[in-house]
Amino acid sequence: MHERDISITFMSGPNDGQTLKFAQPDIGEERVLLIGRREGCDIYLPYDNQASRLHARLGCASLPVSASDSVDSPHMLTFWLEDGKSRNGTFIEREKTPIQGRVSLRPGTLFRVGRTWMRLDVPLTFNDEPDF
Repeated sequence: MHERDISITFMSGPNDGQTLKFAQPDIGEERVLLIGRREGCDIYLPYDNQASRLHARLGCASLPVSASDSVDSPHMLTFWLEDGKSRNGTFIEREKTPIQGRVSLRPGTLFRVGRTWMRLDVPLTFNDEPDF
């Protein structure tokens, strides 16, 4: 059995250090996480008065890639971040200007929604049996 997650770690605020986990999309699919103050957002920020109700979207696509002898169903994950027309903008790393449109996001990258810093963690796949 394989457990595949997308994980986001809070890097500031009352949830500092907490990690949220979401299932990775199936191969050929995309998963979109909603970030904001509105109840029902996947990443819910009710305490952040600088975050809009629907502040941003974080997407993950699982793309099929060429098979090899060692891997049956290889895939590659790609990530993107998009501002949801928020009042205060969405920021990546040390950039001084908010993102415009949809931007690619590399695992390990810090981003800010309102006053809340988060990190897209490097995805890991766990399995019950070692591969050796």
